Amino acid sequence: MKILFVSDSYFPHLNGVYYFVCRLGPLLKEKGHDVAVVAPSASFHFTISKIDGLDVYGLPSLPLPWYPTLRQVFPYFLRSRINQIIKEFNPDIIHIQDHFTISKVVVRMNRHLRIPLIGTNHFIPINITAFIHGKILKRIMGGYLWKSFCNVYNQVPLVTTPTETAADFIRPRLRTRIIAVSSGIDLERFKPGDGVKEIMVKYGIPDKPVLLYAGRIDPEKHIEEIIRSVARAVNIIDFQFVVVGRGVSKPDLEKLAQQLGIEDRVIFTGFVPEEDLPYFYKLSRCFIIASIAELLSLVTLQAMASGLPVIAVNEGALGELVKDRENGYLYEQGDLTAIVNAISDIFSSDESYTRMSRKSLEFVREHDINKTLETFERLYQECISLYPLADNSPLLGTS
Repeated sequence: MKILFVSDSYFPHLNGVYYFVCRLGPLLKEKGHDVAVVAPSASFHFTISKIDGLDVYGLPSLPLPWYPTLRQVFPYFLRSRINQIIKEFNPDIIHIQDHFTISKVVVRMNRHLRIPLIGTNHFIPINITAFIHGKILKRIMGGYLWKSFCNVYNQVPLVTTPTETAADFIRPRLRTRIIAVSSGIDLERFKPGDGVKEIMVKYGIPDKPVLLYAGRIDPEKHIEEIIRSVARAVNIIDFQFVVVGRGVSKPDLEKLAQQLGIEDRVIFTGFVPEEDLPYFYKLSRCFIIASIAELLSLVTLQAMASGLPVIAVNEGALGELVKDRENGYLYEQGDLTAIVNAISDIFSSDESYTRMSRKSLEFVREHDINKTLETFERLYQECISLYPLADNSPLLGTS
């Protein structure tokens, strides 16, 4: 098969879409399929580049002022450029990853091109509205984003999303078929060999038990809630909080740690190369996440694959990954006391740590990337075989 992924965000913006495509795409190539990506270029020019072994067609774009690693494609000549790419690559199936400019144009053009379509949703409005101030403006923008989402995805016969929570979230809004398929994780990658001491020296991490957060440092991640909890927990347990990643909230969080007098207990590593990341999980005792906008949470899966207990807010899909008091603790948003108690138990009780670690390793097997690969190969074949019936035919059905 020739598979064309389409997205309005891609490398160097590191998000769920990029990680999904950069892991699934190369595995599809290994199975003999031809894979390419259409996304914004990293410049004002049309580009063709190799990223993670995949051909990436870059459409001319400009950086967004409030988030420079995200880019907006130029609307001029967009249809003709996309048409040229599709004509050149000649895909058997197109797999859109969002409902923004490029995907919207591709779906509209496909009314005439008649190429089998599938879509994956990684999005909820808070991913964008978290950057907007004012309840009224947030509500207006949220409504607009949902309307735009429905306009695009209702034209796609089959939509996948990473968890049942995510599927339930969008089912009331769409009239097309929706199924949950995990984005998957390479379980072997998070069993690194020696190298922990070198990582600790490289990033200035002291020889103490580590509470870890990894991921984007943006408003909807609510890392300030964790830092306030850490300020209380360090009076009970001696540990280090390590924050791996980058994002717009980092300066404010550094200031908060200083105000709380725990700047020596919180380390912000900034961006960490992919090859270093598994060692951060290996050197840690527990992973924590306070994000209220997770449709899956790849970093939580990575922590589980590394055998870490997880402390997570009971929001979004995190309740599917973390079973309270089995492989970690769930807490209600804003309940700092619950966070402190969870930290205290996992860091002071070897019995709790060992039991929860085993459960994390057990639960994460359901998200093996090889299962994801097999599922998408089957779904691609299904979409191709049923496409002559297309446009939300009864055989493709609804869920």
